[in-house]
Amino acid sequence: MSENAGFPQFVRLATLALLATMALPAKAERFDFVALGDTAYRYPADQPAYEALIAKINAAGPAFSIHVGDIWGARPCVESEYQRILEQFNRFAAPLVFTPGDNEWVDCRKPDVIAAYVRYVRGTATAEDLALLQPLTSFDAVFDRAGYDDVIAKLADIRRIFFAKPESLGAKRMPVTRQADVSEFDEAVENLQWRHAGVHFATVNVVGEQNNFFANDENLAAEAVRRTRTAVAWLRATFANATAAEAKAVVIAMHAQLFLSGDGNDEFGQPVRGGPDGVYFYIARAIRDLGTAFGKPVLLIHGDFHDFIVDQPFRVPTGEVTPAKYDNITRLQVYGAPDLKAVRVTVDTDSPWVFAFSPLY
Repeated sequence: MSENAGFPQFVRLATLALLATMALPAKAERFDFVALGDTAYRYPADQPAYEALIAKINAAGPAFSIHVGDIWGARPCVESEYQRILEQFNRFAAPLVFTPGDNEWVDCRKPDVIAAYVRYVRGTATAEDLALLQPLTSFDAVFDRAGYDDVIAKLADIRRIFFAKPESLGAKRMPVTRQADVSEFDEAVENLQWRHAGVHFATVNVVGEQNNFFANDENLAAEAVRRTRTAVAWLRATFANATAAEAKAVVIAMHAQLFLSGDGNDEFGQPVRGGPDGVYFYIARAIRDLGTAFGKPVLLIHGDFHDFIVDQPFRVPTGEVTPAKYDNITRLQVYGAPDLKAVRVTVDTDSPWVFAFSPLY
């Protein structure tokens, strides 16, 4: 049974419950949840496969599902399209937790540009489409972000439509704690926490496409800086709450891929995307340091790069005698379009590795 994430009142109640049951042997509850993202990029061609995937997830009976964003490839970022996705999310029989990706707000172009671009990709572009699209490739147009919609307004729309209440989506709802309700970051309704069977879960709004940080736009850069500070505060709260509640593991879900392939250094096992001065460094560093201090298994789930990967990009080898650093943190990158598949995560806190993974399609 899912529980609302903890803050001072919850911690007090959890402590009392723990004291009341200390004499009883604790038995972990094994459960499954599903992770997916970067879904149905080609509309409407991908809809039958996506509907079949939702049916397969429903048949699997997970405790809940987590969608890590990118709800389409290129669609007009308008009310009707957001509502269409919300309706799809509510077809998940179990609770569905969503964290945004970049395609649904950072990448939003104006509707006429999107329509022309879709026809261009399909090979049906008209002369008028080409006349609209071609100037947008010039340096001046790129620098001035010509053709883009008001992406900050689109983030506000997503917050209003998908995160109106402190509860999940899906046909069956579960309570969650929104960062906006318990912190100074009162706009961050999309950052969530909840607990299930002794495992602490959180979503954090960190997205691909440079996390909306663009040096040629002061408003976007300021938004990205504010959201990064918000994310770090939420990660701190996540691990503090997990520690106070004696959680057996932590799961963090976001959209953005934080790492690139290759060898890292003594800070990370793989290079952080953008380097130590990049937009993802402080998120990766917060997860690394907070997760290491937590000391129990940590799972980071994300999408963005569209390939199924389970590895340990934080892990830094320290030699044959000294154990590796940061090796309690595992990363799951979910499938993505055109691979419309999900990942079933089996959680067993009685096992030393806690998490097991299997494709679901």
